[in-house]
Amino acid sequence: MNTSGDTTRTALVTGCLGAIGQAICVELAAAGYRVVGMDRIEGAAFAQGPYLTCDLSDPAGVAAAMQAYRDDGGSVDLLVNNAGHYDPKPFFETSVEDFERSARINATAPFQLSQIVSRWMVEEGREGAIVNIASIAGKLGSPIVAYGASKAAVLGLTRGLAKALAPHGIRVNAVAPGVIRSPMSDAIAPEQVAAQLTVTAMKRLGEPEEIARVVVFLAGPGAAYMTGAVVDVAGGWMS
Repeated sequence: MNTSGDTTRTALVTGCLGAIGQAICVELAAAGYRVVGMDRIEGAAFAQGPYLTCDLSDPAGVAAAMQAYRDDGGSVDLLVNNAGHYDPKPFFETSVEDFERSARINATAPFQLSQIVSRWMVEEGREGAIVNIASIAGKLGSPIVAYGASKAAVLGLTRGLAKALAPHGIRVNAVAPGVIRSPMSDAIAPEQVAAQLTVTAMKRLGEPEEIARVVVFLAGPGAAYMTGAVVDVAGGWMS
């Protein structure tokens, strides 16, 4: 429970400049959140509120950015770990360094940010929520091995955090998108997209707003008895 007397909820959204991140920020702002964006582009314009520059592949940089935000009086009621890294290299062309970069951005940074933010929530006596953006690739596997493996880690992270943080009144859930219309999907080979659509019941790409609306639901009172859940938003992707 927020004991500060301020009823405005603050959401921190990573990857706020991407297609899905922008949609999440817009939907959260419309739902009444004060939105704080985080992305790696220095000096970027961010319409919804304060903006933090941070390279999520650098744990020391993440810690410094969050400490600066905290020192400036910042707090968080909702963390959306949305930022993602997709490197389309085939398996035999993926180096250990490539794999580790995917892991740092897609899995290590959500772990680190979740630990920092949940500690603040506990110290302030706030009940809060964390929503992780995973991927259907994390559930089904992907020939882009580094991406699929790192997103599978996000699923395990979500379930583990849900158990660790439930005693503190902090809920943790995840969204597993299918192929969403975005610059990231543009990087996927057209024949691979076509193959994915053949096993998608709805036979179309998803839209960023369709992910964002589920994030708002998971953050809100309608999901008050949900934690550790992974919600597929993948158009009926069957295999």
